[in-house]
Amino acid sequence: MRDSVINTPHEFDTATAVADAVARRVGDRHLLLLTDYDGTLAELAPTPGEAVLTDAAREALGKVAALDRITLGVVSGRRLSDVAERVGPAPAYAAGLHGLEIEGRSAAFRHFALNTARPIIDKVGAEAAVHLAWCPGVLLENKTYALTCHVRLVPDELAESALGTFEAIAEPYLEVGTLRMLIGARAMELLPAADWHKGRAVDWIRRQVSRRVGQTVPVVYLGDDRTDEDAFTALTDDDFGIGVGSRPHSHMIDGRLSGPVAVGEFLELVAKLLGR
Repeated sequence: MRDSVINTPHEFDTATAVADAVARRVGDRHLLLLTDYDGTLAELAPTPGEAVLTDAAREALGKVAALDRITLGVVSGRRLSDVAERVGPAPAYAAGLHGLEIEGRSAAFRHFALNTARPIIDKVGAEAAVHLAWCPGVLLENKTYALTCHVRLVPDELAESALGTFEAIAEPYLEVGTLRMLIGARAMELLPAADWHKGRAVDWIRRQVSRRVGQTVPVVYLGDDRTDEDAFTALTDDDFGIGVGSRPHSHMIDGRLSGPVAVGEFLELVAKLLGR
């Protein structure tokens, strides 16, 4: 585990500089490359359905996945089925709901907290739909085992009030420990109150890959959101964390890319450097 520090570089690293640094740290070892989806592989969009991969990003993912010495995975807050549909067959691992569900080519994981979450999420969703009917542009995304309140399309002067209403509805469930809340970019998300997150998903996937290749593998993780902090915290000094976008990261990262376009360039370069 890395120590918690404040790391807020004033300038973005170039894709070339970050890829070169990754190649030096990994050397000739097998690499586990894990990335977030929204805001990292795909540009953030007004609604979740509009966040799609560009052809260039899809091609770069395919080049990385084609290398025997790299295992590729996507770790997202979306449902596992949604992740798989958007990124296609390239990743060897896909994790949904911030790691509560994971599927790989030789192993799968489903957290037991999902077994009882659905009726609770449905109840909160129905209540939120009633109490937020006044707010234009609010989007309640029911992901079966999680519920997200998006306010990207809400007028700025109403967004804070809409999120406050959603939080008030959730408060009784948060107090008794039935649900937990994650704060995202103009969004709030409710999930089962399990001690499981993207960092634990990184550890779980690392164990599977390390067992397969016969040695502990270094991890490169790319992410842009607050929920990716759990993944960065799970990294060791042997790993490489890459923050994406301008949001300050509260834990140690080793490089920073400006956005999904730069991430695509980075993936192309990694495929070249490690494919030699």
